[in-house]
Amino acid sequence: MQIDHDEIMRRAAAISPTLSAHARECDAARKLTAESMATVVDAGMFRIPQPRRVGGYELSLRTLADAVTGISEACPSSGWVLMVMGAHHWCMGSFPEAAQDEVFGDGRDGLVAGTLSSQGIARAVEGGVSVDGRWQFCSGVDHADWVILGCADAVSHAPIVHVVVPRAELEVDDTWHVMGLQGTGSKDVLAHDLFVPAHRTIDTKILFRGASPHAANHATNLYRLSAEAMLSVSVATAVLGSTKFALGQFIERTRERRVILTGARKSEHGPTQVRLSEAAAEIHSADLLLHDVLGEFDRLMATGERFDNSHRVRAKWQAAYSVELCRRAVGRMFAGSGAHAVYTPSALQAAFRNVNVGAQHASVDFDNSAELYARARLDLGS
Repeated sequence: MQIDHDEIMRRAAAISPTLSAHARECDAARKLTAESMATVVDAGMFRIPQPRRVGGYELSLRTLADAVTGISEACPSSGWVLMVMGAHHWCMGSFPEAAQDEVFGDGRDGLVAGTLSSQGIARAVEGGVSVDGRWQFCSGVDHADWVILGCADAVSHAPIVHVVVPRAELEVDDTWHVMGLQGTGSKDVLAHDLFVPAHRTIDTKILFRGASPHAANHATNLYRLSAEAMLSVSVATAVLGSTKFALGQFIERTRERRVILTGARKSEHGPTQVRLSEAAAEIHSADLLLHDVLGEFDRLMATGERFDNSHRVRAKWQAAYSVELCRRAVGRMFAGSGAHAVYTPSALQAAFRNVNVGAQHASVDFDNSAELYARARLDLGS
């Protein structure tokens, strides 16, 4: 069977009812249920961005984005874990081939969690590096086989290297007590004087610039994009899915609501109609902004053109602005949903919390992304 974009979308739609049925259970467990994780794995979702040379599909980032958005509509936590771990499977395409083989060889799923921000430290030792520290927000770590970690220099604290290590060699600290996206299990991990061989390391600047020499050894140019820009866009696609879910819930809720004092149908209320129209336009605009960037990713992948700073700042800003549009839209809908929306079982309350937690991700920081973009446009340097 040919695995292409359409087949992945068919699979995502097929597994969505199962994921939706377990969404609340994931939140209660504060991690994906075993059934939800197995459903995503068995559908091959994590293989979308995985190198073809080690059993992946090596499909476009647009395909991964659309899968993440669709699954996030069904279960925001499942979509988020697919987004984060999928990004790490994509990052593995820039690591040395020996690392790719060790993680994914012999048809292994090799599920890779991690934290790309350089929260721990690394010191050069014979044959590799030694890493220490604590890394936060390690989504999906309970189900991972491997973990990618960003490391800084012990003296300068500047990011220097990313490493991939077996999950079994790390300590997991269950810190994930949060207001939204509870089911992602984004816990802390700790390393204590952990040796990492050189073949499981990559220079951070090379990874973030999409400039790894190993990225050129694949059937496509998929891995010659910036990891920093890729992650920003990926985060936004997960937030978009949760917001699309909120829109559907708001429409359904509005159709059945009546004003308590008069019995009038809320759907006939002009201001409520305006809320719906404006939120729908913001969500559609966010979708268009993201697919504009994904289209540019496709073009760069097809041509092999170098990914430069102008591409990076554009991608990060459009991702951040898309998330801001989603945050505004879900806030507007929640505010117009009445007092019953504050109860815990409310789907709109859950969507409000999930979108706002997703919008806190550092890769879609609105202020920083806006400044980077404006400085680039004004030739002020980054």
